[in-house]
Amino acid sequence: MRLITQFFREAFDFFLQIYTNRNTLRTLSWRQFEKLYIRNFFGLLWAILDPLAFVVILYFVLGARFGGGNDEVPFIVYLLTGYIVFDFFSSTMGAVTTSIMDHAFLLKKVSFRVAILPIVTVVSNLIMHSIVLGICIIVLLFNGVYPDFFWIQTLYYLFAVMVLMVSAGWLTSSIYLFFPDIRNVVSIITRLMFFLTPIFWNINGLLPRDQFILKLNPLYYIINGYRDSLLYKTGFWDHPALMLYFWAVCLVFLIIGITVFKKLRPHFADVVA
Repeated sequence: MRLITQFFREAFDFFLQIYTNRNTLRTLSWRQFEKLYIRNFFGLLWAILDPLAFVVILYFVLGARFGGGNDEVPFIVYLLTGYIVFDFFSSTMGAVTTSIMDHAFLLKKVSFRVAILPIVTVVSNLIMHSIVLGICIIVLLFNGVYPDFFWIQTLYYLFAVMVLMVSAGWLTSSIYLFFPDIRNVVSIITRLMFFLTPIFWNINGLLPRDQFILKLNPLYYIINGYRDSLLYKTGFWDHPALMLYFWAVCLVFLIIGITVFKKLRPHFADVVA
C-alpha cells in the first residue's frame, strides 16, 4: 500500500511538471513540425501523399480480393479510415522512441523537463495526422458518407491513441539511450501489428477464438473506434469490455513508462555526453 501511494504521488508530480511546462511543450511541438514540414514544402507534400498513395496501392491490389471491409461502406473508405490511424501510430512510435536522443542538447539544462520530449513528438505528428484526417473526410464525403454526431467521437479515440503512444514512448525513448536496438524492436512490432490489425480485412469472418485473440491488440480498439465514429454510427459506450481493456493496457504502459523513465533520468546526460 505504501509503494502504491508513493507511486501515485510521484506520478502526480510527474504530470504536474508536464502541465507546468505546457507552453514549452506547445512551442517545441510547433518548432518540430515547422522544421520537418513547413520549411520544406516537399517534406509536407510527401508526408501527406505517402499514406494516401499506399492506401491507393492497397485498394487496387486488394480490392478484388477483399472487395469491402464491410458491405455497408465502399472498400476505399473502410481501408482509408483504418490505415490513417495505423500510419499515425507507426510513424509516431518510430519518432517518439528517438525523441530524447534527438533533443540531447536539452538534457544538460537543469530546468528543462525531459519528460515532455516524447509528448512533443506525439503532438507534432498529431498536426500532420489532422491534415491527413481532413483529406480522409473529403474522401468520405465524395463516397456518400456525411457528418453526424458520432464523428465527434473521433476526438476521444484520437486522445486514446495519443495516451497509448506517450505511455509507451516514455518507456522506449528512455531505453533507446542505453539500448539503441530498441528502435528496431519497435519497428518489427509495428510491422507485425499491421497484419494483425483489421486494416484491409474484416475480423467478423474469423472464429470467435481468433477474434478474441486479435482484439487483444490495443490498436484494434482505436481503428475499430475510428470506423464506428466515421462510418457505422456506433457509440464508444457500446464496447465497454474493449474500452476497459484498452485503458488497462494504457495504465500498464503508463506505470512501466513512468517508473523506467524516473529510474533512468539521472543518467541521461551521462549517456549522451
